[in-house]
Amino acid sequence: MSEFNDWNRKIIDEFHANEGKVGGMFEGKTLLLLHTIEAKTRKERINPVAYVRDGKRFVVIASKAGAHRPIRTGTITLLRTQILRLR
Repeated sequence: MSEFNDWNRKIIDEFHANEGKVGGMFEGKTLLLLHTIEAKTRKERINPVAYVRDGKRFVVIASKAGAHRPIRTGTITLLRTQILRLR
C-alpha cells in the first residue's frame, strides 16, 4: 500500500472513530467519505474529501493534498447511488 493510501486510511479511521471529526490539517473542516469506482479497473475506492454546501448541493474539494499530479477525475465515475458519509 502506498504512503498516500496509508495517509487516507488513517483519516478514514479517525473519521469513523470520532463521528466525522478529524484533526491535523483537516481539523474544523467539513469532510465526507466519497465512494467511487475507477472506470478502467472497476475497483472501488473510498477517499476523504473536503466539501462546502451550496444550497442543497455539495461542492467537493479534492486535490490529492495539493500534489503536483492530482488524480485525474476523468478516470473515476461515481457510483449510481452515490454514497456519502457525513456526520
